Amino acid sequence: MNEHLSEMMKMAVFFRVEELKVRGGPTAEDMKKAQETSDILGEHGDILLHGGGKKGECAEIFNRTAHAVAVLAFVPGGVEIFGTRFEANGRLEERLGQREEVELRHETGQVAAGEHCIQA
Repeated sequence: MNEHLSEMMKMAVFFRVEELKVRGGPTAEDMKKAQETSDILGEHGDILLHGGGKKGECAEIFNRTAHAVAVLAFVPGGVEIFGTRFEANGRLEERLGQREEVELRHETGQVAAGEHCIQA
């Protein structure tokens, strides 16, 4: 797997989690879009991992995947992709205006240096 893809995904998910928090958390529409993304990844995930496809297709798949991972970070226990666990901690109704944490944990379960992100 492309190391750069993993690093870019971490950053993209981090920012999308922040966007979702500002909106008060994921909506039913966000969950539907995340579910649709699983179908897209099943059919075209190779484009995300190895490139190719039509112009802009890889970027579209990347953005949809980052959004889906951010949405799934809000479920209890979060979600793991590319060896990193994403969790948006706290209850959805407590998110706005409070300090929250997003933990990016590698397969070892330990928070790697520089990957524990605190948001205001």
